[in-house]
Amino acid sequence: MNKFDAMRAFCFVAERGSFASAADEMAVSATMISRYVKQLEQSLGCLLLKRNTRKVYLTDAGNQYLQQIRPLLHKINQVEQQVSELAHEPAGKLTISASIEFGGLYLAPLIDLYREKFPRVALEFTLSNTPVDLFDSGVDLVFRVAPALPNASHIAQVVCTSRLSLWASPAYLARYGMPEKPEDLHQHKLLFFKHSIRKEQWLFVVEGEQKAIKFHWDWMSDNGRLLNEAAAHDMGIIQAPSYSVAPWVEKGLLVEVIPTYSIKPLTISAIYPHRYDLSNRVKTFVELAKGYFKDNPVP
Repeated sequence: MNKFDAMRAFCFVAERGSFASAADEMAVSATMISRYVKQLEQSLGCLLLKRNTRKVYLTDAGNQYLQQIRPLLHKINQVEQQVSELAHEPAGKLTISASIEFGGLYLAPLIDLYREKFPRVALEFTLSNTPVDLFDSGVDLVFRVAPALPNASHIAQVVCTSRLSLWASPAYLARYGMPEKPEDLHQHKLLFFKHSIRKEQWLFVVEGEQKAIKFHWDWMSDNGRLLNEAAAHDMGIIQAPSYSVAPWVEKGLLVEVIPTYSIKPLTISAIYPHRYDLSNRVKTFVELAKGYFKDNPVP
């Protein structure tokens, strides 16, 4: 008995309620499907299906067996498909998510390069500052900016790094003074980037240890570009990755504040579920991103 084919035959009969439909799915005769199911029942020593002239029924044992083996067969099919993909040019849909600031400023040249190399992949990008659930969102790959890599529930590969620091306009600092240490910030107008993982705190290194400090915020937003523009227009101090404020820094509209208290560089990682470890669409995009940002580092 081919145990794998017998398990597939049983699942098709159970899901479709018909030996004939299962036979069509597997491109064999209904007699062969019946033989597969009978051999499976004999090997297990219990009845899995009952049938009359009109309908096929699952026994209690059959229902329990179906619930256990269906996800296993799905996983096997998924692995076979992904391994098969590795021998072919990447094709199909690849859905990617990134933060508004990082994606909007730095992904366009990478997308152009990827499209040139792999034109059969249909790319779809979602830019949002809301954290993405890779298990339920339908997103295949996400670029995430964080002080450290996530836990082992996903695969994460660092593609580049960026400094998290404080920034303000020269005119603001001329009016309110340059702070020298984190405690001085209590006397300033502070603009906060609202994000679920930040918990209304700014991060610093104080006496060699990372420290989170909560201040009184003048106002806050979940949009980094708005905060960058506000700081460049002399409205207060922000804490942001250097890649995010680079266009304003280059124009002299923002300067760094108390850089000696900045935490170690943030990691910008390409993160994807373990189930995509063999997907050549995901792998080719991640590898191209690593090479691209090595040659074109973000600020």
